[in-house]
Amino acid sequence: MRTLCLSLLLLLVYRDAGAQTHSNDYVILSADVGAFFAGTPGHDVATTFPYTVTPVASGVRHQETFDGALKGKFTSPSYMAGLSLGYFWKRNSVDAGVGLYRSDGGDHGVYLKAGYGYGVHVGGLVLRPTVDFYYLMGKNKMGTIDNSGVDINLLGFTAFDQFTVAQDDGNGGTYDAIYNADHLDVNYRRFNLLANPKIVLSTKPLGRLVVSLELGWLLQLHQRCDLQLEQTSKSSSETYTVGKVRLDRNGSLGGAFAAINIGVRL
Repeated sequence: MRTLCLSLLLLLVYRDAGAQTHSNDYVILSADVGAFFAGTPGHDVATTFPYTVTPVASGVRHQETFDGALKGKFTSPSYMAGLSLGYFWKRNSVDAGVGLYRSDGGDHGVYLKAGYGYGVHVGGLVLRPTVDFYYLMGKNKMGTIDNSGVDINLLGFTAFDQFTVAQDDGNGGTYDAIYNADHLDVNYRRFNLLANPKIVLSTKPLGRLVVSLELGWLLQLHQRCDLQLEQTSKSSSETYTVGKVRLDRNGSLGGAFAAINIGVRL
């Protein structure tokens, strides 16, 4: 009997500890809005190059010149808005998110983020030193070339009047779908990887609601810039990248960062 009572007592203690541990694990879905203040957001970009156009019907080739520029696009501050999902256990947290960013000058794109934090309870608040990593993917159109019924030779690439895109056949395989090109966009793209050490100050869950303030600094770790030559079909439903041309770096997005998060505990 003593052995049975001891076993039951140990089982109850283990169950209560397990329940307490489980209750400390939770997930928060947050809407995030913020801004970052790049010290050197970037300079104006301009490009000029010759290209040849060959109508498919006549085959008579002629030369033209592309002239495109982005002026006043890269400014500071830039604003961010997105969604993130955080998993919290004990004092630890990991988060991942996706969103959009845009500067007053018009530079815009998509960002991904992920990071880790460690929380310390201060009164009715949680102080959480955190390091997030952001990957910003900016894309701005510099100009457009008519690609309907013509082949275009430019920068060592050829944009034919038709292009092929692999499509899912619904049975685990693919097939090649052929589209008539309508136009060719010359896009300027900038990719930035940034580290974001910061302090996150959060309320304890107010029911299911959690509000957080983030203050920190963005540190640029890597940047890559290129020109993308992108065809679009006549229905605008499909695109195809003909080629990419690597360009020099343009500015640095490192600088002060601030955000507000409003989350719901799931």
